[in-house]
Order: sequence, then C-alpha cells, then structure tokens
Amino acid sequence: MTVKLYHYEHCPFCVRVRMALGYLDIPWKSLMVPYDEEDMLIKLTGKKMLPIMDFGDLITNESLEIIERLDSKNILGMELLKNTEQYQKIDTLLDKIGKDLHSLCMPYWIWTKEFNPTSRNYFQKKKEKKRGPFRDLIKNKDKFLTDLELTLKEVEEHLNPYFISDFSIFDIMLASHLWGMYIFPEFQFSGKLHNYLQDVKEKCKFEYHEDLWNLKK
Repeated sequence: MTVKLYHYEHCPFCVRVRMALGYLDIPWKSLMVPYDEEDMLIKLTGKKMLPIMDFGDLITNESLEIIERLDSKNILGMELLKNTEQYQKIDTLLDKIGKDLHSLCMPYWIWTKEFNPTSRNYFQKKKEKKRGPFRDLIKNKDKFLTDLELTLKEVEEHLNPYFISDFSIFDIMLASHLWGMYIFPEFQFSGKLHNYLQDVKEKCKFEYHEDLWNLKK
C-alpha cells in the first residue's frame, strides 16, 4: 500500500516528512489540504494539525513519529533524537529560526498558489493573533533579518559538512525549517548554507512547490 500524506506545501513539519520520503525512496500519495479545512482533519486525528500520514493500519500527525515509522532500517539515525545534548542543540536552533523566519515568510507564503482568498484570509487572521498584523511584520523585517542572520551563523558552526558530520534526521529537520526562507525577496543564504541546502535537496529528491506545479510523478 502507498502511504498517504496530508500536508500544507509551506509547512516545515510537512516538508521534513516529504524530504524523508524522498531520501528513503518511499512511494507516497500527496494530498494537499486547504489551510481553512478543519472538519476532515479533526475527523482523521481529532485535531487540526498537519502533517498527517495514513499508513493504512495507523493514522498519525506527529512528523518525527511518521519518519521513525517510515525509516524501518534506521537509515536516518533516529536514535539521535534520544541523545539529549545533541537533540537539545537542534531543537533550540529550530525554535530560534522559526521565531524570525516565520515572521518574515508568512506574509509571502499566503500569496503563493497554495492559498485561495478564503484560506489566505483564514491563515492571516489565525497567525496575526500570535504575531501581530502582517503589515507590521513587513515593517519590522530588518530586525527579524538581523536576528535570523545571527542564528544562521550558529547553524554554520555545526555544519561539518552536515549537522553532526554524517547526514541524519537532524539535517532533514534543519533544512526543512530553513527552506521557506528562499521565498523572501531581500535575503540570500551564505554560500555555505545555500550549498548545504541544495545538497540536502538533491539527497532527498525534493522540489518545494512540486504539487503547485504538478511536478510530482
């Protein structure tokens, strides 16, 4: 049976599952969900949260649990998630990245083909409750960019050439969070980070907007 992935195209937690599927070379059916869809997701798992994967005998919406089940041969080193020190490093960096990157990218994500007027309005209203008006996020972009650049310098210090020397689940976690920043028009990754992300992309056979342009075969 081909597994089914319910996902949002922009969502970093969904992207990490897509990257893992590509790296592990697992066939899967893509089911993009409109952001304002609630009833179907609640029916599947009891809450509105993606990604959701239907394994046939199990439906779950925790991205790392999904990947651990997919990675039956432990190719990605899932035991690293139980290493408190190493996991804490990556988890702290992802929190810092998300704080600034999402404030920068959300006002741009909503204008991709992923959103229609209804889902765009739903997304904006929901996210503005936490982050404030998107208009203000754009006005304050310089602060978010400055803070993000500092975090990215920390990230680079860990890359040798991957997060813990060998390619692992940590690199999928990191790259999936960073990838959305490619949409921001006034930002460029350093050469080291860009090359790293492109390497991860190649390993994972990943195409960010493949569903939006019907690229998935």
